[in-house]
Amino acid sequence: MGNSPSASAADDSVAIGKPTRHAPWLRQLEEEARRMTHPLLQVIHWEYPPALDTAGLVQQSTVASPTTTSPNNGLGSTHTRVLDPRLFETLPPIPAASGSSSNAQRSSSRHTPRSNSYLRAPMRRETAENALETLRKFDTVIIVDDSKSMSGPLWKEASNALAALAQTAGDYDTDGIDVHFLNDERVGRGLKNARDVNRLFNSVRPGGISLIGEKLEELLLQYLDMIEAAKDSGDPATLKAIKPTNFIVITDGVPTDDPESVIVNAAKRLDARGFPLSQLGIQFVQIGQSPKATEFLQELDNGLAATHGIRDIVDTTPFIGGDLTSEVLTKILLGGINRRVDTKGAGAVM
Repeated sequence: MGNSPSASAADDSVAIGKPTRHAPWLRQLEEEARRMTHPLLQVIHWEYPPALDTAGLVQQSTVASPTTTSPNNGLGSTHTRVLDPRLFETLPPIPAASGSSSNAQRSSSRHTPRSNSYLRAPMRRETAENALETLRKFDTVIIVDDSKSMSGPLWKEASNALAALAQTAGDYDTDGIDVHFLNDERVGRGLKNARDVNRLFNSVRPGGISLIGEKLEELLLQYLDMIEAAKDSGDPATLKAIKPTNFIVITDGVPTDDPESVIVNAAKRLDARGFPLSQLGIQFVQIGQSPKATEFLQELDNGLAATHGIRDIVDTTPFIGGDLTSEVLTKILLGGINRRVDTKGAGAVM
């Protein structure tokens, strides 16, 4: 340890702690600390930040209370100290990665904090699952565009997207999810797995026009009337028993009616009655790559709140085929009900 410990002992602001790791050089440091004689030094617990940046080592320092017989009576209670980085100048380097014997690489590991980005990859699935826990508080309603323009490859893509969303949402929505179509009158209620959703989807054939506004209005009016009646009842338990709702619309393009007015009116009603911002959200999942459709959906996502002075209840996410990653699933399932996910992507909660 050289002169570092004794030099530090003269500094009343430094305390040495008991390491939580058991590397030889840390055990050595502990023994050095035990041999120090400064009256303020305590052998206590210390912690590392994720990147093992010893220059920023943070410890919890416990100073003796007035009831003890320690020489530092009356100095206070538990508080946080940051160790002087000079204490670590003589420590052995952190071992280099397996398979490397470069002295320069070992030396570099002493002074350059490791990025914690390497922790994100293996935890991605787990953190996605944690983020999706919020879905347990919501009812999930999926609306599928079954208009004629969805025929062919787009219908297959819609099937893939729906199955993935239904499986994931069904894992968290204890009531199961509901699935509606724009034109077909069949409705799936309380579906809890991809198999049941696929069975329903395969019974429907695309045809007709894209009446997204009409279907949204039908479902939104039912829900808004219900929560307003519950609020008017004066019984908080009645309103609390109604879950917030997460609407997800799977579509390929520009509708043939006016969903914008429907969404604006719904947002105004929510604002007028002071419902929570997370009471209702709408996510549009674009199937296909129509520039016209992209422009329209982005206007719903980014333009309505500023233009009409209303809360933002819309998000939109493109589906480009293939398997849905955990990030895309999180974006789709939370973007309509979480403004951070809407504006910053799934990484905001993962």
